[in-house]
Order: sequence, then C-alpha cells, then structure tokens
Amino acid sequence: MAEFYFCTECGNVFTSARKASVNCCGSEWKPLEVAGEPNEKHQLDEKVENGKRVFSSHHVQEEGHYFPFMAFESECGCLRIKTFKPGDNVHMCVPADKKGTLYWFCNLHGLYKKEI
Repeated sequence: MAEFYFCTECGNVFTSARKASVNCCGSEWKPLEVAGEPNEKHQLDEKVENGKRVFSSHHVQEEGHYFPFMAFESECGCLRIKTFKPGDNVHMCVPADKKGTLYWFCNLHGLYKKEI
C-alpha cells in the first residue's frame, strides 16, 4: 500500500512505497491514515462507460474544504494520482477491468479508500 502525505501549507501531495520522512514548507508530515467509512457527503458516484470506471463527487470544492486528490493503486502496485484545487470538478477514470484500491482525501475529514 502506498503512503500518502499532504502539505496543508502549499497543497503538495507526496507518496512513498513505505513510511518516509517527508518535509515541506518547513514542517514534517506524517502519513495520512484512513478515516474509516465515508459519510454521505464523502461518498463517490461511480459509473462504467466506454470501458472506463468513472468516479466523481459532489463534495464542496471551496477554499478551506475540498478534495485535494484522488489516487488509484492497481493490484500490480502502479499508482495514478489526480490533484484538484478549490473550484475543480472532482472526477477520476480508471480502466473498468483493473482491480485495485481507490483513495480520496478531504482536507478536513481525512483519507478514504475503496477496493474495486
């Protein structure tokens, strides 16, 4: 499982294959921990079209409360990350036939994950 780190100062997203010492903007960051099951506001919509599994969210994307990133780690360990800013439309596509783990992060409520 990849480790994810998020800098609350500048919005950088870092990943590592194992625990690492990550420093950004003068602070050391701990790896994000899965927050548990997402509540209704943090659920993702999912649909399959044209051979792709499309994940999207209606979560607010406001300054101070937003999804900074989504990531997909395939069963072979390949990692794809998509980043977002306030105001962005949150969505990510992965091949419909790939298995793995989808991660998404709310800057106020934490990291969530879903096996697909």
